[in-house]
Amino acid sequence: MLYSFDAYDQHGWLKPPMWLWFGWAILIRSVVVFVMAGASREQGTDLLALFYPSHTHFYTSLFLSLPIVFYMWLSSFKKPTRPFMLTLWKQGRWLTIMMVLIDLTMLIQSVIINRGEFQPGSAIIILLLSWFLIFLLRSKRIKICFSLT
Repeated sequence: MLYSFDAYDQHGWLKPPMWLWFGWAILIRSVVVFVMAGASREQGTDLLALFYPSHTHFYTSLFLSLPIVFYMWLSSFKKPTRPFMLTLWKQGRWLTIMMVLIDLTMLIQSVIINRGEFQPGSAIIILLLSWFLIFLLRSKRIKICFSLT
């Protein structure tokens, strides 16, 4: 046993680490903004315009965050009696890496379109996504978590 007993679920599989949840939360930030805009009724359009000036960028980010929301939901349904969901879970690491790369590409593209104008929010998100990508590629715990061994 590589990790403590608390790191495993009731089926003996390694639980997703807290840093994975944090990275997934960064990737679904468009869903969070969408929910906040829906909850604030009158100021919803202003809130969306503040975080996403371009509607196409917002809708693209919202569409790309749906697989991550699905994997967040799927993490609670890993059971030996559900082989199809286990097969989907095993693909989660590579899908998350692809989503991080696409999100980084979109953010860097927006920096290029703005001619390198410094925006602290974009810089912080690029930095956090870069760290998350390194974590996904190098972490043994992530590899074990998604391999279900």
